[in-house]
Amino acid sequence: MKKSIHTSRWIWIGIGAIGVIAYTLLSRAAPVPGESCGLGMAPGTPGFAAAEERERAEVRKNGFLHVCEANLERYKISFEPMSRAYEDLAFPPVELARTPFSQFKSIGGMAEGVSKTKSRLYRGFQMPGGHIVTLFEHDMSADGTSISRNPADEPERINGMPARLSVLQAGAGDAISHLSWTEGRRYYELWIGANVAGSPLREQLFALASSLPRSSPACPNEIPPKEVVFGPDGMPVMEPPPASLTESEMKAYVDEFNRKNTPCRG
Repeated sequence: MKKSIHTSRWIWIGIGAIGVIAYTLLSRAAPVPGESCGLGMAPGTPGFAAAEERERAEVRKNGFLHVCEANLERYKISFEPMSRAYEDLAFPPVELARTPFSQFKSIGGMAEGVSKTKSRLYRGFQMPGGHIVTLFEHDMSADGTSISRNPADEPERINGMPARLSVLQAGAGDAISHLSWTEGRRYYELWIGANVAGSPLREQLFALASSLPRSSPACPNEIPPKEVVFGPDGMPVMEPPPASLTESEMKAYVDEFNRKNTPCRG
């Protein structure tokens, strides 16, 4: 009987421990009221426009957006030695020798592939004050992809080019300030692990972005993608597919699609 009581006691202790762990995990995963968490509502769904406006109003008021910790995870890069990151890279990264980046401590890099083409590169640096800054490049001419954004969402300027600044602040105090812009067929992101709203770091972040020289595309002779048209809702207007296609038209359609999505098409 004593053994049974002793065993039951440990079972209840175990159940209690599991409950505490489960509560901790759920409390970390669940967004706090007022925080944005996850990808948000899908465009076109009921309430999407209202949710977008609430976020814009918060940014106008505070200079940043409150988010859950999970929303900052994508900015944590597993850096490798630069020699490994440069292996089989499909484009020439922008040169940093004559920029302020050259004065920072390099903490490594990481390359990513699109359809087996290594066209994306992250480079990490530590600033003298200890802040970590990450520069991301994507040469879209190397893999045939493209990106389009509503001009209304890019009120900032980097060397005259439209840009977007997003400042994200989590409840625990962690923050990311993220700049993004496109120069020709090179897409850039630059972020720092700090809230730059109302801080001298904001000017430093823009100065770093502006210091980058012009990039050299991997495929300078590619056929440029068709310009995207945006509708009143701020979303791209997609061309409707043809109602029907003959066999020859279908073949031509597939050939054109493959040509547009072939790396270094020209």
